[in-house]
Amino acid sequence: MITANRQAVESGKVIVTTISILFFALCTWVSFARWANFEYRTFDLAYYVQAIWQLNHGRFQVSVGNVPLLGNHVEPIVFLFAPLLAVFRHPTVFVVVQNAALATLGPVSYNIAKRLGVDEKRACLLSVALLLTPAAGYIALHEFHPEALAAPLLLLMLQAQVSNSFGRHWLWFIAVLACKENMALLLAAYCAVQCVLQRKRGLTELRKWYLWPMGLAISWFVICSSLITPALNSGNIDYVALYDRLGTSPRNILYNGVTQPHLIGAALFQSLSQGNLVWGILFPFLCIPLLRPRWLLIGAPILLQHLLSWRSSEWTIYFHYAAPLLPLFWMAVVEAIARPSYWGAPAIVRRGIPWLLISACLAAQVWLGPLGRMIATTANWFDGRAERAQKNAFVAQIPATASVVAPLPYLSHLAMREKLYSLHHILKGLKTLSRAAYEPPAPTDFVLIDYLDSATFDPGAGYYHPTMKTVDGRIIPSSDRLLHDFLKQCSWMANSADALTLFKQGERPVTAPPLSSGNVVEIGSHTQLTSINKSGDEFSNRRPLEIRLNWKFQGERDVFPWMLLRVANDTGAASVLTKGLCAPGALTGPHEEIWRITDARPLAPGEYRLEAIFMDNTTRAWLNTTGRAGAPSTLLAKPIPLGRIQVVKENAAP
Repeated sequence: MITANRQAVESGKVIVTTISILFFALCTWVSFARWANFEYRTFDLAYYVQAIWQLNHGRFQVSVGNVPLLGNHVEPIVFLFAPLLAVFRHPTVFVVVQNAALATLGPVSYNIAKRLGVDEKRACLLSVALLLTPAAGYIALHEFHPEALAAPLLLLMLQAQVSNSFGRHWLWFIAVLACKENMALLLAAYCAVQCVLQRKRGLTELRKWYLWPMGLAISWFVICSSLITPALNSGNIDYVALYDRLGTSPRNILYNGVTQPHLIGAALFQSLSQGNLVWGILFPFLCIPLLRPRWLLIGAPILLQHLLSWRSSEWTIYFHYAAPLLPLFWMAVVEAIARPSYWGAPAIVRRGIPWLLISACLAAQVWLGPLGRMIATTANWFDGRAERAQKNAFVAQIPATASVVAPLPYLSHLAMREKLYSLHHILKGLKTLSRAAYEPPAPTDFVLIDYLDSATFDPGAGYYHPTMKTVDGRIIPSSDRLLHDFLKQCSWMANSADALTLFKQGERPVTAPPLSSGNVVEIGSHTQLTSINKSGDEFSNRRPLEIRLNWKFQGERDVFPWMLLRVANDTGAASVLTKGLCAPGALTGPHEEIWRITDARPLAPGEYRLEAIFMDNTTRAWLNTTGRAGAPSTLLAKPIPLGRIQVVKENAAP
């Protein structure tokens, strides 16, 4: 009998461990593919890679976020990555460690379930369900963030508590504190709730297990909020502004919460009705956590932090925000199942609940899980070789010692350098989460722009915008103007291919102005297109097509043309190729541009007509985002015909 039980236990551990390894392998592969495909859409990974790389070189400043290490969030746990990055000099080492830690959710949760009295089969199913929740996948796939480590560390702390291991409880308690400053509020709530629930253990035990840790958590939060963050942030990232619809300061927000509770109610209604952070965790767990509300009470500080914010991304499970909540909701589930008398379910229901949890988690994967994205990323890995090679070739042109401005998906590829800046800050013109003006750096050695990068050129996020007025009445120039003002400080040599442009600081070659053909196109009151020509009549991947544009600028430019090339055949089928901004750094006088189009794959072999289209793209993108696509045309000139080309197959003679 004993042997049989041991075999059952071992088989349960083997199943959970195997699925945990598969979780790690799959999430790490997809994470690497997303990174390699330039699909990362924030500067999270880049910030921490540059921060630790700088630390390893004896520097504390992090240019990509415009705040030093611990100035963005107080997350001392990232110091543990310093020796790892020194040995494994690759950005994705952060992701590998994060996903390995998340994979431990399986074995640790299995051990907790067994200690709470759940039999082997149900413990195995509960552990697998934890890994199958959409939130677990999204936490693993969202680049890297120290808050993601809170999920496994919290579960380890809870395992130590149910195991009555005082030393390990303190160890993991401190580790959770180190993940992010707001974990102090969660841990203080945990200690307070446990003190009430375990009050019969006596003051000595409560002091040892919960009162002293609660004092540490509160003290750490006070130190972070009153000393570390004010000293290192200096207003470059204004997190209080996330709650400005509730009040102007933390004290004012608390006052309004008492005197004007409808403000809190309206914010919660919006985040709960339009977001899925709560429902995306509750529904896969069949709403069972509602039967153990103490775990919801412990998670309330984190829940309220995200649900009261105006930033919609914080209401969703698509990022790392669910990390500290996931183990709490799971603990509520396992406690409810381990103590069936609490909710009076029949035995047949209790036996079937773990299987229903697995089914609900699988259904949630189809409903809102990352499975579709994982499939798309894998497909893009195989289909996007040429595009990936082109982007890597552009990145390779930037020396490791050079300073550079780059779009969001490229930052983590360039992060191991002293001076790296995000293009989205320049396009936005404001500091992160702030109405304060962003002061661009001195002109860098290189500026890389990918005009098809939807993360950086995102009007919905406010990064890419037309001229706008802030709530305090200040006028913020358009993103195109802000980029022009940054580039005009010096001369640049531009290499433009498809939607990519790499500007290298240096004197541009002097070219004689072309003879005017008489077809000068007026674009604005200070901008003339004096000529536009294509290099030939045949196009293939082996024979790129070049478009040569000659401009004449007079005085201060008032428009910044964004160019598209419309390619249409006689049947009416058309494709649009993006060049992006035309001569964004050019000043008064003549200016020549050469745009190479190298990727013929989107076009089937045949004959096509070409038209050059110039538009005010900041206004067009903003109107589309705000649902006003029917507004007046944003074309800056009539489409310009460029004749015909013959697209030939890849194996055609060059």
